[in-house]
Amino acid sequence: MYSTKGIDAVATITELRSKTSELVEHAKGIERGILIQKNNEPYAVLISYDLYLKLLGEQVEAPPVSTRRRRSRKTSAEGEVS
Repeated sequence: MYSTKGIDAVATITELRSKTSELVEHAKGIERGILIQKNNEPYAVLISYDLYLKLLGEQVEAPPVSTRRRRSRKTSAEGEVS
């Protein structure tokens, strides 16, 4: 058996695949995590971004859109785009 301290709900990998949006919305609205199980064993925990920052000890404030990392193409020394 494993501890579910700090867990609000339990979902399986299959449920995560089929209900990702619903589970993410649920995680966003709670102060605890959602335990994700694989083969009836703890596998991962889904938490909100705010809770993630809180656990890291940082302020619960997202960076402005202009400072967020943007996708860009990297160019190698030979000029090839990867």
